[in-house]
Amino acid sequence: MNNSKFHLKVKVIWSNKFLGIAVDQVKTKQRWCYFLTPYYFWPKTEAWSQLKLELDSKLWLTEKEKIEILQLAGDVMNYWLLYRKIKTADDLKKDFQEVEIVRFPEKFLN
Repeated sequence: MNNSKFHLKVKVIWSNKFLGIAVDQVKTKQRWCYFLTPYYFWPKTEAWSQLKLELDSKLWLTEKEKIEILQLAGDVMNYWLLYRKIKTADDLKKDFQEVEIVRFPEKFLN
């Protein structure tokens, strides 16, 4: 995706029991968004591998973009694994400002 009018955004659903990760393609100067991947929920599924397969199917993405997104997803997953019981989605946002937190009422996350 060599066009600088677009960027990729990692979206995260945080719960103590699982982590949801998706990627959107966002038009920079407008409020336009294309849902590039569905949400993959970890550890219920192999979210990182599923995300990689999905990104590899997007032929317009550069290898650099794919690597950056997969590294960020891996970092977020490791963060969740270490801190899910003592930190919150707000802490994740402070430590990973480039991700977007998707919020749901707690009753839907358990």
